[in-house]
Amino acid sequence: MKFPKTWNLERIYDGGSLSSSFQNCFQETKEKIDSLKILLCKKRLNESLSLSQEISFSLREMNAFVECLNAQDVNDSNASSLTGKMRTLSTEFSNLELEFDQALGSLSHQDFLNLIEIHPDISFHLEEKRKKVKDKLPFEKETFINDLAIDGYHGWSELWDARISEMFFPFHEKPLSFGQIENKLGDPERNIRKEGFETIQKEFKGSEIVFSQILNHLGGFRLEVYKKRGWDLLKEPLDENRMSAKTLEAMWTAITNIQASLKEFLSCKSALLGIEKMSWYDLEAPLTTTSKEITYEDAAETILKQFKSFSPKMADFAKKALENHWIDAEDRIGKRPGGFCIGLPLVKESRIFMTFSNTMTNLFTLAHELGHAFHNEILFSLPEMAQDAKMGVAETASTMAETIVTQAAIKEEKDPKERLFLLDDHLSRSISYLMNIQARFLFETRFYEKRKEGFVSHEALSEIMESAQKEAYANSLETYHPLFWAAKMHFFFTDVPFYNFPYTFGYLFSLGIYHYAMEKGDFESSYIALLEDTGRMNVESLAKKHLQMDLSQPKFWDQGLSVIKKDIEEYIKLSKEVLL
Repeated sequence: MKFPKTWNLERIYDGGSLSSSFQNCFQETKEKIDSLKILLCKKRLNESLSLSQEISFSLREMNAFVECLNAQDVNDSNASSLTGKMRTLSTEFSNLELEFDQALGSLSHQDFLNLIEIHPDISFHLEEKRKKVKDKLPFEKETFINDLAIDGYHGWSELWDARISEMFFPFHEKPLSFGQIENKLGDPERNIRKEGFETIQKEFKGSEIVFSQILNHLGGFRLEVYKKRGWDLLKEPLDENRMSAKTLEAMWTAITNIQASLKEFLSCKSALLGIEKMSWYDLEAPLTTTSKEITYEDAAETILKQFKSFSPKMADFAKKALENHWIDAEDRIGKRPGGFCIGLPLVKESRIFMTFSNTMTNLFTLAHELGHAFHNEILFSLPEMAQDAKMGVAETASTMAETIVTQAAIKEEKDPKERLFLLDDHLSRSISYLMNIQARFLFETRFYEKRKEGFVSHEALSEIMESAQKEAYANSLETYHPLFWAAKMHFFFTDVPFYNFPYTFGYLFSLGIYHYAMEKGDFESSYIALLEDTGRMNVESLAKKHLQMDLSQPKFWDQGLSVIKKDIEEYIKLSKEVLL
């Protein structure tokens, strides 16, 4: 079956970046924000709460639309200007949310209970808001920070986007975008991978001073805010992910304990590639120079088949997304690098962005993003606040989708060599979650500690990055990526701090769920119930309720990682057969 490879944004707001319907919605939302100001002045919290959720829906819809416009064409100057307008409007609303939270925090215990009785579906969020407001500065200071952040904190992030959009990477006399040159790191030919990697190094080397300025100022702003609030470095990311420090520590400990097995995999893969020791640009390398290509249509059919084996509802949903122009997968110049899925709560749809270049990695990326979209679909039926699934559990749905497709494909493959190739792709992605993400976490932790002492030079940033990579990869590579700090957009995000460990949490949480599901059998309804709760409880409560597991203890994480250990053992066994 033929599936479209470009998305339709007209169903959201017609007219692209010059959309009049978008401008109308923008104006209507602005007027609602003015009405909210009046309600808050009159301390009418119940009405304020209803209107606030209505405004939040509109802002999410508009921000998603603008994000899609900027991603599909980095040269769309009208879309860039909309980003600034949305940032200003969103900040105005954020300030009113702070005012609402302050009023919520000052309610008497009985008045607060009365409000919860009216809104039982969002009681968790109201309690969360009431608690959080006590951890912050007085209202006037918090709004002052938000106002300064528009052209300060967030402005630095937008500067990174702007610089990346004007960078081109010469490759065989052809200028490539960053997303296109990154795809070369998965090429079957080692000389192509190396050339692509060296091109990336060279181009970022030429801009490292600019990128170091961006990262330092962004980090400095964040640290100053934390200092004023009296927060330590991990308070915000842990709170934002509704996770305890004990859970995070248990997760990293479990990963450290499996490091020897991960090194065995890398060593075995080196032998299969015919090299003594892998370099950074070998991490995504396929095992064969005639790498199996897969068309977009075949990838889509594969995903539908494997989703159906786990959840017919998930398969039906994915078919709807694929058929109805929800996905921009076209390989073309001018697109932003990377991939994402973004929810549209008003039209109750999602949009998926990626560059599909006929690789197996692209197949799993598509499954990953469709997992996000399925999660969105489930949450759309809930009140706005109850849709607020944090990043860790949001990544759980996507990596669960990836795992379903991968494990089913591996089990069905009868040819030992093809089975080995599938295992290799799966385990290479595991290395990314378990080693690459840990390197990012170590880098950010150390960068921020050093930034407290003053400006961190671009040379020092590269040293910190390489040191973190060596530790996370247990010195198993010959060469590393010292300029990764400049090239990875996640370090420059301002909406979510420490945009790293939630990926690993989501991956391992999904593996734990997968392990649980395989033992239990029919898990579709239980899985959907779990996803429904992701926006209305902390991760420890979520695991306790739906899996009867304690995330602060090693057992759950070890069970998930046992899936990886078993796959590594099979990989090594199959590699011996293939080599023979």
